[in-house]
Amino acid sequence: MRQTGRISEIKIGWMAGSGRVFLGILFVCFFCFAGWGRAKTVMAAGASITISTKNSTVEKGDTVYIVVKVSSSEAIRGFEGHFTYNSRVLQFVTGGNITHGNDDSFRINDTQRAAGVSKITYSVKFIARKAGSASVTMRKPYHVYADDDGSSEMSVSYNTLNILVKNKLSSNDKPVGTSRTPKPSPSAKPVETGRPEESGRPQESAAPSPRKNDVPGSSRLRKLSIEGVDFVPDFEPGIKKYSALITTDKKELKIDYQPKDSQAEVVVKGNKNLAEGKNTVKVIVNGTTGERTVYRLSLTIQHTNNKNQANRVAVIQKKGKTYLKGSTQIEVLSLKEEGIVPDGFEKTQTTIDGKEITSYALKGGGESSFVLVYGKGNKEELYLYDKENSTIMPYEKVKSWYRSLNGGSVSMITDEERMIQSLKYVIGIMAAFCGLLLLITIAASIRAHRR
Repeated sequence: MRQTGRISEIKIGWMAGSGRVFLGILFVCFFCFAGWGRAKTVMAAGASITISTKNSTVEKGDTVYIVVKVSSSEAIRGFEGHFTYNSRVLQFVTGGNITHGNDDSFRINDTQRAAGVSKITYSVKFIARKAGSASVTMRKPYHVYADDDGSSEMSVSYNTLNILVKNKLSSNDKPVGTSRTPKPSPSAKPVETGRPEESGRPQESAAPSPRKNDVPGSSRLRKLSIEGVDFVPDFEPGIKKYSALITTDKKELKIDYQPKDSQAEVVVKGNKNLAEGKNTVKVIVNGTTGERTVYRLSLTIQHTNNKNQANRVAVIQKKGKTYLKGSTQIEVLSLKEEGIVPDGFEKTQTTIDGKEITSYALKGGGESSFVLVYGKGNKEELYLYDKENSTIMPYEKVKSWYRSLNGGSVSMITDEERMIQSLKYVIGIMAAFCGLLLLITIAASIRAHRR
């Protein structure tokens, strides 16, 4: 009886010990999965950014208001975002004190809000400057801050807005039912649209016949162009000053124009013996009523044999700052946050113009011809430096080409995706640990039972 009681006590003690160990394992697993659940809750907190406009199809010259709406189920303390658009189609006008724009992007910086809200709306004004299509979308870096003690960042989702700009059909271009186009005089000599001839006085020839879309008395041009040259800004009859960079060895350019009134006199000055460097060409329109309009073209001429040399990147160090100057100029900056450099790159030093510059090269790429440099031109962003040709260009504009060149080895991963990967690793380690504890408990139980 005594032995039987002793065995019962051993069994009861073994069961109690096994129960405690098993409860301990359950507690550890519960703690792990509870932590994972909390991590999922934090990760799930996110913000939605909607980019919209009232009419996605507009006419040239129309005012376009683009609305950016930031919303979340939780309170938002601040927002900072960079947006890109086609500056040849849309022209940034204003977006208030917290919105700043340049030639192809605008930035909303609203990080000093006094209280958190669940929805923030911004309105940005543009002018449809040219027929074509424009996509408005976000790019990194962007941040939505939660209204909590740590001002933690939310995960972000956003859309892309597409806008179509069409040419406006003026009343002068529409057919009129009862009007008749005057027949040209048999003795009148046809006049070409563009006359590159230069003279201090208008050409002495028979007056051209009026056109059906003439604006009588106008002293403005309907069209003005130089083949293969882009004016800045794009030509508009009411804009009188333009600039352009032209690579040519010619001493005279073919300037094409068309006056709004075919009876107006047009004179071109300064289009003879063009020299390398800055040249000013004037296109003067004298209207039939005495009005006069002067279009000034500031043309920077670059000879063909000097083109490559002029675009080569040089390093300029001034007042403790380092600049890279080529076809564009940027100030070299240090990265202050992660997530800007694409995955697959590592920090290195590159010799540019005899000086060591901090850059980012593709891992395992050997002696790659390209590296990334972080700097500020029109805005702070990454630039792709071509070591062979010594040129530099915004990385965002050539990213697709560069990724295809490197076989898609360059990848971009979001902060949310990086968090999910980290959680997977942590959960895997915890699951393995719990499994190991369970095996140890079973082994201990079997050994105690055998005794």
